[in-house]
Amino acid sequence: MMSIIRLCRSFCGFARTVWRCDRKARLITARENCLPVVPRRIFSGSLHLDKWRARSTDGTVRPTVLSKYFLLTDRHWAQNVIEASGLLTSSDRHKVVIFHVNPGCGVLIESLLELCDHMQIACEPSRLYHDYLRSLEEAYSTKFVYCRGSFVNDSQLEILDKLFTNDGRASDAGCHAKIVGSVSEQSLSFFITKLLLLLSGCCKIRSYQIDVIEPILIVTGCEYRLMTETESMWRKTKSARPALYELFFRIELLQTVPLSAFNHAKQHPKLITKLFDYDQENLYVVRLSLREDLDLVYNHKDMIGVMLLLRVISVRKAQRIIPAMERMFPDIGAKLLECGISMMDRFHDVSLSVWPKIYHTVSSSSEFSCSPLYYIFQRDSYFSAFNQEKES
Repeated sequence: MMSIIRLCRSFCGFARTVWRCDRKARLITARENCLPVVPRRIFSGSLHLDKWRARSTDGTVRPTVLSKYFLLTDRHWAQNVIEASGLLTSSDRHKVVIFHVNPGCGVLIESLLELCDHMQIACEPSRLYHDYLRSLEEAYSTKFVYCRGSFVNDSQLEILDKLFTNDGRASDAGCHAKIVGSVSEQSLSFFITKLLLLLSGCCKIRSYQIDVIEPILIVTGCEYRLMTETESMWRKTKSARPALYELFFRIELLQTVPLSAFNHAKQHPKLITKLFDYDQENLYVVRLSLREDLDLVYNHKDMIGVMLLLRVISVRKAQRIIPAMERMFPDIGAKLLECGISMMDRFHDVSLSVWPKIYHTVSSSSEFSCSPLYYIFQRDSYFSAFNQEKES
């Protein structure tokens, strides 16, 4: 078989060869009853799936569809999370709006609707929970709405206009936004970046004035280690999040919640990793806020630049700094040597506190605007959006 594959120079050639071999000796066998369950997708014109669909109408119980997020389903623990997070507290100067990020069919929304009068917005992109959220919107039209998109999409925040119009309150006062929820592992890096820009005021999100933003996230023990053991996790993983947590955020642990309080958490793919040890029996409720000295250390453009540089180097941590940076910015090696970087240093060997200085050295060079690294930054949506906002 390997000799046949080596002789083929294209996929079409490989397909024809397999077909000819299959006519002589059956090489590939398939069993129809091993087809995966796809409950929310319909394929037409497929004989195999038609047979499977007919067999599944005899009352057979299909596997439960697991959400990408952790949905809090225990009312007792929902009450504990509400109290520990201060979601019931109100502000004298600001209206409180609670943003639920990927709430699904959890009980946190229902508990808050029963306990307080805060306005709530559910941002749920999955169609699986839209009927449930629509029923809540019909029952609590004056203080609850939902949108079918992700929270990180700025256009979705126009739902604030609908909420305050239904509520009949003035729209010229400030707003205290409390963001609570869980985010999938695939989109967590983008979400943390978005939170950083929101908290620092680098981007405009509001058709309504949001003065205070308070993110409260439910994360795994794996993510909590990334938040609290930043230097060691920076060396062990390819993620840029440990650097973002170390340089820009303060992390406050509010409460730990056992996995039994969430839906099918034991089977959740986010809990499966072999990179390092962590607590797999509990989830962590944390509050994020910006470092107090952030305004003294960074301006908005430098903060975005440092963030982009960390994202670029996070996938190159095992490479030597000077040769790798020379490929993205020729003739930068001499300046890096002046910063104390040796020829043998790799990206993960340098302390996270040094990277803002390295970025300042790189960006202050007169040749930075002609370097490949600059064009890498230009392709990023945040960097280009900030430049357009600055020009306007």
